[in-house]
Amino acid sequence: MGINPTLWAQGCAMCRAALENSAEGRAVASSFAHGILMMLILPYSLFGTFGLFIYRAHRKKSKERQQDPHTHQA
Repeated sequence: MGINPTLWAQGCAMCRAALENSAEGRAVASSFAHGILMMLILPYSLFGTFGLFIYRAHRKKSKERQQDPHTHQA
């Protein structure tokens, strides 16, 4: 992943400034950033999978209609 981890997820400027003033705070800020990314992975993967199934079903129906237009009329 070639993107700087501090750019992946950003919070409020005051919270970020307060956390980055200490070593422990920097570790917490990094953990929050990674946690936000992990929470985003599940919804995007679910929507992507659902979209892929819909796309494939639509493509399959269109191929069936092109092969035999007389039997698959809506």
